[in-house]
Amino acid sequence: MKNLLDKILYKWIDIFCNHRHNLLMVYCVVMLFLMLGLISDSGTQYISYLLVYTSVFLLTYFLSEKLFNQSVFLNRIISTVISKIEVKKVEIFSIVILMATVLFMAVHFIYLGGVPTIRAWFSNDSFKIYEIRKSVTADSSELINYLSSFTLKAIIPFLLIFFYQKGNWKIFIPVFVVSLFYCLSLIAKSFVVTSFIPLLIFCFYKRHFFRFILFGLIIFGGLNFLMFIANPSLRSGDTNTKIVSDRIIDKGAGLESSMSNLLDRTFYIPGKTVSGWFETIPSQKPFLNGCGFRFIAPIKNCEYRNYSSELYELMYPEYAKLGYAGEVNVASFMYDYSNFGWIGIIYSAIILALIFVFINFLFLENNFIKLCINIFYVLMLSSSSFLTLLLSGGWALIIILFLIFRKGFVKTTT
Repeated sequence: MKNLLDKILYKWIDIFCNHRHNLLMVYCVVMLFLMLGLISDSGTQYISYLLVYTSVFLLTYFLSEKLFNQSVFLNRIISTVISKIEVKKVEIFSIVILMATVLFMAVHFIYLGGVPTIRAWFSNDSFKIYEIRKSVTADSSELINYLSSFTLKAIIPFLLIFFYQKGNWKIFIPVFVVSLFYCLSLIAKSFVVTSFIPLLIFCFYKRHFFRFILFGLIIFGGLNFLMFIANPSLRSGDTNTKIVSDRIIDKGAGLESSMSNLLDRTFYIPGKTVSGWFETIPSQKPFLNGCGFRFIAPIKNCEYRNYSSELYELMYPEYAKLGYAGEVNVASFMYDYSNFGWIGIIYSAIILALIFVFINFLFLENNFIKLCINIFYVLMLSSSSFLTLLLSGGWALIIILFLIFRKGFVKTTT
């Protein structure tokens, strides 16, 4: 059986993980699920947008790959820049970053007036717990929010995989514990998953199955702990007296419902949300013509508008009536569509394809590490703007960290 797995399953896994175009393959799967979700919600009415976007993206990607590969000048420039960014004493620099990260976590808790999860534990009101979770970002300064986002989405994932592949357990174990605590402390379940994705992929690929299962169980336990915290009905009863609709009640709060919601959010809701934006824009909401981008609005002398927030009331009226506020995050290209229609769809595909090609060159022959580090961001393109992911989302930062520590990564073939 083991020989069969080695010859078939792991052979294909190894090919995929070390393939130059592995991120492209992941994004194609993302687009497939977006199309399926879109079709299941609104039929084929808007499928032409996604087909054109995908076609332009793939055409730009492969043409750019061919042109860049043939450009000796461009390859020389990129190699020179990478060599200048690398540091020689990676161990010392990694400890400096780790100490600065731990210091920020402490400052963040002081700024928040304690640990949000602990405060939520002592509340039996689901709406108050929602307010506590919301206050983590709403009541914090913009600088604190940016630093927290960088820590959760770039620094923690990078440090976990860096110290793990170095085999330095005296440092890795404390980093793992502190990282898990920080992720759990902010209540949001997504942080627990996204921060540990690179580590789990690395363990599975290296066939460290015991550690993979152990880390997976710890993360699974953390998710259920947060579900327990966020749903006082699972503890001593919910004292929230707000009248909720049948749709909200039907969702339940048990483990089975939690897993069902996770699958919906992964495979169905992103496509459904794309459908909702197409149905709303421009029939109910006009194209923003650039005013939906923070960097363009001042140039056009218009008020910045965030459709992610504005569409929440239209798409989730039952929650809005209860006083809940949120954002309807959508696939990256929809932010461009909401501003410029068809033109936005086309230029979004071109820009993102160029970003993918550029990442291929930055990681050179480190295709497996490229997959570990970038897969979360590629998956998040189904529900986030690539500009947000690159800047405040930490995508650019984690790539820079890799370039700085590139010499500190061991060979990752199985």
